[in-house]
Amino acid sequence: MLVGGKGTRLRPLTMSAPKPMLPVAGVPVTAHMLARARDAGIDRVVLATSYKAEVFEEYFGDGSALGLELAYVTETEPLGTGGAIRNVAGFLRCGPDDPVVIFNGDILSGLDIQALIARHTDSGAAVTLHLTEVEDPRAFGVVPTDEHGRVTEFLEKTLEPPTNLINAGCYVFRRSVIDDIPAGRPVSVER
Repeated sequence: MLVGGKGTRLRPLTMSAPKPMLPVAGVPVTAHMLARARDAGIDRVVLATSYKAEVFEEYFGDGSALGLELAYVTETEPLGTGGAIRNVAGFLRCGPDDPVVIFNGDILSGLDIQALIARHTDSGAAVTLHLTEVEDPRAFGVVPTDEHGRVTEFLEKTLEPPTNLINAGCYVFRRSVIDDIPAGRPVSVER
């Protein structure tokens, strides 16, 4: 779970807590995400932290109160989405062909996580993204796809987006793809 962002657009709320720890319905966003992961059959989660990293471990501990095993990996320099994913590779406990679910830690959705994993596995894809349609995509980066559902590009906010599909913040990677991401340097999944 990627929970390292500073949440600068939410200041001053994020001056004392990272964005994924801001409360929604009385509990941190991350707690909602961890519960969704657990309910989907995921029993171990690695939190990729950075900004105010200590807050996560202080709040969640080893994860046993949530019925999970939690591990924490803190990046000292911003590595981007792909770099943060690669940074936790040594803490993953799965084979090279196994699926690894990655959540942006500041997203809440009703995604059927088990169905996304099944689609990823059945398709033989290296990486599967959860995309969602929005009414007005101009405020978002959009993700055009081809007729087979393959991502063709990521476009930052544009006045006339070619699609209304946006990245909904959940990915499934084949473990071997994570190992192929260059280590120790910034890498963007979107680029």
